[in-house]
Amino acid sequence: MAGKKRKQQPVKVGQREELEITGLGHAGEGVGRIDGFAIFVPGAIPGDRVFTQIEKVKQNHGRGEIVKVVRPAADRVSPACAVAEHCGGCQLQQMAYAQQLKWKHQLVLDALTRIGKFSHPQVRRVIGMAHPYGYRNKVQYPVTTADDRIALGFYRRGTHELVPIEECDNSHPLCNKALRIMSSLLERYGLIPYDENTGTGLIRHLVCRVSTARNQLMIILVTNARDIPGAAGLVSSMQADLPELVAVAQNVNQQLTNVIMGAETHLLWGEPYLIEELNGLRFAISPRSFFQVNSEQAAVLCQQVVDYAKMARGARALDCYCGTGIIALHLARAGAQVTGVEIVPEAISDARLNAELNQIQADFRIGKVEIELPGLLEEGPVDTAVLDPPRKGCEPEVLDALIDSRIPRLVYVSCNPSSLARDLRILAGGGYQLQEVQPIDMFPHTAHVECVALAVYGS
Repeated sequence: MAGKKRKQQPVKVGQREELEITGLGHAGEGVGRIDGFAIFVPGAIPGDRVFTQIEKVKQNHGRGEIVKVVRPAADRVSPACAVAEHCGGCQLQQMAYAQQLKWKHQLVLDALTRIGKFSHPQVRRVIGMAHPYGYRNKVQYPVTTADDRIALGFYRRGTHELVPIEECDNSHPLCNKALRIMSSLLERYGLIPYDENTGTGLIRHLVCRVSTARNQLMIILVTNARDIPGAAGLVSSMQADLPELVAVAQNVNQQLTNVIMGAETHLLWGEPYLIEELNGLRFAISPRSFFQVNSEQAAVLCQQVVDYAKMARGARALDCYCGTGIIALHLARAGAQVTGVEIVPEAISDARLNAELNQIQADFRIGKVEIELPGLLEEGPVDTAVLDPPRKGCEPEVLDALIDSRIPRLVYVSCNPSSLARDLRILAGGGYQLQEVQPIDMFPHTAHVECVALAVYGS
């Protein structure tokens, strides 16, 4: 018997079509349809009518590039950034901010209904920012050569082709200041950019970190070798040109990889960490520490977790995937006896340091959550568990252990609505009731949204 004939797509690569954009994909691309066949168009937003050229055709969808906006949507705005059309960092600068928040709300709602199978999930309005620019406290700039000069910037969407920039509207002003100064300093000291095609050259990335509370800057030079020629002079010039600079570190990454940082880090000058402040608590940020890139919204997120956790004094809480202890210390300050679990040893070291900085008692343990959780549950009743897993979500063993434990309250923090919805569906099958979800706009002008969800055991 002959195989089933493959359906003929209604478009071909190179074809040009006028297209009405009716929706947005999960990565922020506009979506239109030709004879029912979905076409994803980066840079387009709902309400746009665009003339597009088809660049890729797959079995179930195609991708196009805007040739011309024939009729702009009512919510289309001119991007503040001069390179927004080319840079891969933002997907939604061409959409009015209020509309971005509405779309992110719908993105969460759709994930919970389509993936989570919740019929009427309670999703609160997205908490946005009054001034949604200059929020990034950490920026990682690839370093390359353009027109025979050193250039820093961001990669073009979907490529490793650098788009040189002089400033980014989403980045903290100190990061932009460092960007402008460091390109000329690297040039002056003759430091050769890394070439990922050949694996040669020295400077791979420039990483800037900022304490927004103290207006202080840390710079990490990511290098392809341990030796930096003229390092002492370079650091001296950095100090002279950047008075806000309090630390210069070197991270060595000699692997043929797209991963930015390696395992080896040295302090070249200054303080071993920055001090950031959230809701009156202090947190040390070392060169490789994980810390939310938006300090203002991180403070909002932590308070939301505390509100959902409803910790009575002396109640027991678990902070699974605790990182550097940001959430755990907020819970402990609220009166909880907190145990945090994290697989990264450096993060646990930072968490313990943060507890000392704030003179707060908390127990931090190194290990995989799926391995440590059963033992922690055997140590005694737990009133609230906080989950803040990586983008992929929780391991099945973690969800199984939580279901078996019947912990009264779960607070789930997620940067991925899809994996959040999937895990909440599993928890619901084990007796947990989803109460509500609070989205927070941690990354304005991008397709990303952070969520805090509350689930309770039983009816």
